[in-house]
Formats: sequence, C-alpha cells, structure tokens
Amino acid sequence: MEIGDPFVRHTAYCFQVLEGLRPGEFNDAGLWPASSPAEVDEPSQQVLLGQFMRWKELVKKYAAVSKLLDPRELFILAVFIQRYPGPVLEFGTHKGITTCFVSEVQNTLKRRDHLFTIELFLESYKGHSDEDGFPGEGFLKAIQQFRRQPALQRVVPIIGDSHELKPLIWGIRPDVLFFDGDCTAKGIADDLSVLKFFNHNFTAVIHNANMNQVMEAVLDIRVEMGYRFVNFHTGGNGEKGMIALVPN
Repeated sequence: MEIGDPFVRHTAYCFQVLEGLRPGEFNDAGLWPASSPAEVDEPSQQVLLGQFMRWKELVKKYAAVSKLLDPRELFILAVFIQRYPGPVLEFGTHKGITTCFVSEVQNTLKRRDHLFTIELFLESYKGHSDEDGFPGEGFLKAIQQFRRQPALQRVVPIIGDSHELKPLIWGIRPDVLFFDGDCTAKGIADDLSVLKFFNHNFTAVIHNANMNQVMEAVLDIRVEMGYRFVNFHTGGNGEKGMIALVPN
C-alpha cells in the first residue's frame, strides 16, 4: 500500500467523513457513486498508512487463521481501535478469532479497556454436519481460549440475545461496536436497535454489508437516527463490505 492507492484513498476519505471533516457522498443505496475513490490530501493518507503499517504483521497472522477475514477489514478494525480508545463490544463471538485480533490490538496499544463479546447459545442453531453450525460449541471453546491466555483476560464473554440485553449494553457504554453476528434481516435489525438507547458518542462498525438484508437494516437505522454513514468498500463484485455509523 502507498499514497494514492485506491484502498488508502477511500479509507482515508471514510475516516474524514466519520470525524466530521467532510460530508459523505454515498448514494441512497449506501454505495460509492463514482468510478474512482475520493480525492484525499496526502497528509491524511500518510497518517492512515502509518497506522496500517503498525498492524501489518498482526493482520497477516489472523488472515492466515481464517479465510473469512478480509485483510482490508482487519486493517480498518485495528485503526478504529487505535483511533477510538474505550470499551469495545463485539456482536457475534462464535469461535473468537476476531475477538483475539481486537484483544491483541488493545494489548499492543497498552490499553486497559475491556472487550465485551455477545453470542447466542441455542441448541436450535445446531447444524446438520458439525459444530461449525452451532455457535454455542464454538463459543465455549473461545471462552476456554480467552481464559488460558493472560493476554486475553480482558475479554468479558456474554451469552444472550443482544436486543434482550439493552440495559447491560447501555451500562457498558462501548466506544466501538463491531457487529458480526446474526445476518438475517431480523437479526441485524435487532442488534442495531441497541444503538437507539445510547446517549454517548460511539462508532458502530457493521460487517457483511454486501448482504442486502444487512445493508437495508443499516440504511434504515441511519435514516431513522440521522447517523453519519460510510461504506468502506464500494459494494461491487461481491465484496464483503464494512459499514460504519456514528451519531451526528
């Protein structure tokens, strides 16, 4: 990556929008309307590149662990943790791979912030083939891993359905929320509904924005609550997509 790289330019632009330095130019479908990235000043790109390079080896490590993790999205998530200190709340722990990544980012930054994770534990979610279809079993293994490694003892696992845990989530007052859980239309809408109860500043990062039901839920709450909005990918060619929302 280097200054002028389309990914660097677009990501730098997105952070400028989130930080209120410029208006967002995404269309009503939540996609970038132009064929080329936004023009962004070189100093802003240079700062972002420096932050990316700090996490290069860690991203490489975790991208090799799971093919489901897009390296670009790991870079973006690490920069969020770096730029916005405070408690982090993850929706959808499953086997804890992203949780471990975020925890290592916090450790590198020498942060004392806790990392809270929420996962369902329902027998009805068990698949027909193996445990991969059953979040509960993967979650139990993740908890064992968190407790075996001192570096991961900042992690606070929570079992339950997010929309039924609103008082608890409100009390946590997370600075960064990472939504990577139930991607059904109802599931993502229920998860995002917790944002309505916050009376503090936060950044919500939503994974799998290439899925129509996820994008629709994000756009709905964006309009309802008047949040600032960015899409870190252009949404083309089946990209996984990562969207962020912040209060105005």
